[in-house]
Amino acid sequence: MEGARERGRYQSDERQPDVFEPDTLLPTQYFAALQRKKFPAGEHRLVVALIQDAVECFQKHLHASDAKRRQLFLDAESWIATDDDFGVFSFNNVCMLLGLNPVYMRQGLITWRDDQRQGRRTRRRDEHATENRPAARIVPAEAPAASAASPVADAMNC
Repeated sequence: MEGARERGRYQSDERQPDVFEPDTLLPTQYFAALQRKKFPAGEHRLVVALIQDAVECFQKHLHASDAKRRQLFLDAESWIATDDDFGVFSFNNVCMLLGLNPVYMRQGLITWRDDQRQGRRTRRRDEHATENRPAARIVPAEAPAASAASPVADAMNC
């Protein structure tokens, strides 16, 4: 009886590992949910637009090469990374106004940035390695020349 009870417990535990897996959301899906909420004042809509713009600039312009888009990324990155509560529109205060955990949001964005940069480095390294690598040539092996001194040749001549 106890073995069946334990077996049932383990089976139910095995069926629910995905409950604890994080859901993957696109920024547009996440912010669309925030925008659908009926906020009583325009200030709340402004705060939603502020954080949405910052996250979009952070993600869109991560690998920007021109100066304008690179500056947009750097501004968004510094605003997100600043851990102070002094300004009305600081990252921490904006997150708190919207009911978001600023530490969780910041850590998630930084982790995403690092993953994207690491993936790009790996792709570049792979592309660079294949560009400079000479093409492989298949050369048939030459048959060894038969010599009178070889034991195989002596055995065949007998």
